[in-house]
Amino acid sequence: MAGAQNDGLSLAERRKQLAAKRAQEEAAANPQGASASGVNVTPEMPLHSLVHNPRNARRNMEGVEGLAETYETTGVLQPCLVVPVETFRAAFPECAEDLPAEGHVVIGGNRRLAAAHQAGLATLPVHVSTNLKTREDILVAAATENIAREELKPFEELATIEELKTELGTYDAVAKKLGKTGGWVSQRRRLHHLQPELRQALETRTPGMTIELARDLGKIKDRDQQLKAWRTAQHAADRAANPATAQQPKTKKAGKVPAQGGPGDGPGTPLEDTAVKARREACLLTVATGAGDLARLSIIAAQVPVDPDEALALAGQWLTEAAVGSSALHLATLSGEEGTDRQRQGALALALAHCELHMTRTSGTESTHARAYADWLETHTDYQPTDAEPAPTA
Repeated sequence: MAGAQNDGLSLAERRKQLAAKRAQEEAAANPQGASASGVNVTPEMPLHSLVHNPRNARRNMEGVEGLAETYETTGVLQPCLVVPVETFRAAFPECAEDLPAEGHVVIGGNRRLAAAHQAGLATLPVHVSTNLKTREDILVAAATENIAREELKPFEELATIEELKTELGTYDAVAKKLGKTGGWVSQRRRLHHLQPELRQALETRTPGMTIELARDLGKIKDRDQQLKAWRTAQHAADRAANPATAQQPKTKKAGKVPAQGGPGDGPGTPLEDTAVKARREACLLTVATGAGDLARLSIIAAQVPVDPDEALALAGQWLTEAAVGSSALHLATLSGEEGTDRQRQGALALALAHCELHMTRTSGTESTHARAYADWLETHTDYQPTDAEPAPTA
């Protein structure tokens, strides 16, 4: 086992080797080509007999040129998943005119097929599925392939979810089929609520606009409030990119923001914990947009023991970075801002700071509060407690 871990190969490369080994073993055990899993192992298939999936959610396949260059030197390492044309035509009769009389439709690996054409290859390794027969089977297989490889753009991903919902009936069923949580699906559905200006900003990758921010903005149903939150987030991004030109508001000296490590870390310890980084980035985005269930968060925050000065300092830092200004927390000005968005952002920042400091100090070992806080973040932001390794994209 030790040798396998120290062979110099990445996890993705070891997976490819294991997949290739299994394919060879299946081919040897089943000389007629049928595997126990319902997949026929075909070493190579002529490119002219393979066609793109006409229902593929990916409209523009990026990175094909680079992949083609790789294929010219190393060949194609991962087979495509295909089904016979007649099987696809039976599942999608509306696509019959777009398909040839015979051949195979690529369900998983359309980018590989495009790159193989560009590289001038004559054949492509494939797995011919005998299990994918129905419309639902094929849609789920294609969606799982694209989403697992993170190959879909945000609105393509949303369209895939909606198409699956039409077939499966509920969003819970979609999440289950894709091996995702209900929250994962809900986060992506928020893009439905984006105003046209924000949709364009996301599609054109406008500076400051990220998929995480777009999903947070999608929680705001009111058009004016959504656009205002976007302008606030843009301002925050500009300040972060050009700190020298940002005008810092004159406020009273805040307490020192505690180090973001676990218990026992000394003052000023550099942040090394990626989980803490992810949580605090999610907190900053929440403060910038002013979105989230403040009542639920306040109940959690009221039951965690932390130093109030430290919480005030951390909340002030987030408010400053979000271009709201830490003066939103000054007691003397509260009565003059009653009910304002600025006051709501201040309350969010302070409640989040209480929860975050408690989580950091206890390293999440205090299960009740930690779980409630993590649940809030997962519900209202794109924070994920663990990040799975992305699937190989070759």
